[in-house]
Amino acid sequence: MEAALDQRLLALAPYMAPGVDGPGVRAERGSGALLDEIVREVRATAGSRSVWLLIVALTATFPNASRVQMVRRAIDLAEPALASAALLECCYDDAARFAMLDVEIDVIADGVVVDVDFCANHLHNTGIQRVVRQTMSRWVESYDVRLVAWTAGGGAMRTMSALERHRVTAWNTYVEPERSEHPVDPPRFRVVVPVDSAVILPEVPQNALVDPLAALAEHSGNRVGLVGYDAIPVVSADMLPALETERYVRYLTVVKHAARVAGISDAATAEFAGFGRTLSTQGLSAPETVSIVLPVDAPDHPIVAADATAEALVLCVGSQEPRKNQLSVLHAAEVLWREGLQFSLTFIGGGSLWFTRDFDRRIARLRRAGRRIEVLRGVNDAVLLDAYSRARLSVFPSLHEGYGLPVAESLSYQTPVITSSYGSTAEIAVGGGCVLVDPRDDDELVAAMRSLLTDDARLAQLKEEIAIRADDTWDDYASKLWDGLVVPLSGVPRGD
Repeated sequence: MEAALDQRLLALAPYMAPGVDGPGVRAERGSGALLDEIVREVRATAGSRSVWLLIVALTATFPNASRVQMVRRAIDLAEPALASAALLECCYDDAARFAMLDVEIDVIADGVVVDVDFCANHLHNTGIQRVVRQTMSRWVESYDVRLVAWTAGGGAMRTMSALERHRVTAWNTYVEPERSEHPVDPPRFRVVVPVDSAVILPEVPQNALVDPLAALAEHSGNRVGLVGYDAIPVVSADMLPALETERYVRYLTVVKHAARVAGISDAATAEFAGFGRTLSTQGLSAPETVSIVLPVDAPDHPIVAADATAEALVLCVGSQEPRKNQLSVLHAAEVLWREGLQFSLTFIGGGSLWFTRDFDRRIARLRRAGRRIEVLRGVNDAVLLDAYSRARLSVFPSLHEGYGLPVAESLSYQTPVITSSYGSTAEIAVGGGCVLVDPRDDDELVAAMRSLLTDDARLAQLKEEIAIRADDTWDDYASKLWDGLVVPLSGVPRGD
């Protein structure tokens, strides 16, 4: 434990107390004297950056903002000879709670650290996870980046195992190991400490990570940049469980101390810019916002030409929740089935029980009436992308989106889309291949589906529009995101 503390103090001393000869003091007078010398210099500078680093060195954990403030005040008020004791008293709780005192650290100075904790530890692969995996697989090949996950409970950023890294950077080729009856001990990790670096958040962090990330953004001297997906849990809170809104509002504490936000569409960027404009009421500067639009592309998968003699397939992709508006699709389909149109309807996507219970009841009633409906949940990319290829059309009448990946992926497989006439989905539709409807108007959706199911000429026209689109690929997006989000953060550190 003492050896690990020495390693952490010596590794971070040049950044938090550059006037202290760490190795010399440690060799001559011991680790206690080294800590005293570091605390003395940090106390003299009174900078939150140095205090943040000091807490990390002492506890191997990332503090929240309250802890930084508490330590800063405690060592400022303490008698010089008692400053180290005051520090230890303030930090004991975190040291005991996370039990990481025997962990060593890797310092990343003037580098790029990317937090991919969720993708590293979960097999979910829609929306945000697809963006992260498509982007990171390209970044690690082209740039010098350190991918990190987090220790249990949100203690600190840490190194990743080979399996975790593969889940992020090699999603299409890695094989998840079978669970063993006799699991081996987890690999030994090291805490990763960014210093004067760009810290990139391409995911929306889980709740336990919000407070330490907000403190990192505010106090550590690193520059935090994030990918801005949407403000749906606030703007469309009426369509989500209250817990989702509560979690998102906590996430905004990270956003307000970030240096830069790259929105995935013009609509998403406008939402984050709007939040930024409110920060002047707290005397804070808004993060810079830039729009770096997601591509109209999909993972590699052969395009299968639809069988012209087969029954028409209408595809609806997306998590099953009120915002995605699948009940309007069920209504439109039933109207058209009653008119005598022959087609099958497939939904692909998961959902929370609070909505899928009612959705599944309606599906069951329609099936009892003989309707051809399939609901697929938890399927892999091969099943999803094959469905895009076989579908006559896809339908995505979402009420609120940050981007609308199902629209982009459908177009990338040459399948026309019916989608919403405003926001980010309307942005995608500008290039052609889409029919725009007001998603709140059932009659418009019925008319659009009827047209594409019965009018072969109209369908062919949309396919021709898709064929001449000039859209970005995931390669383009990964490059633009690096240039627009990471490069601007590689300058002078923020903080005092």
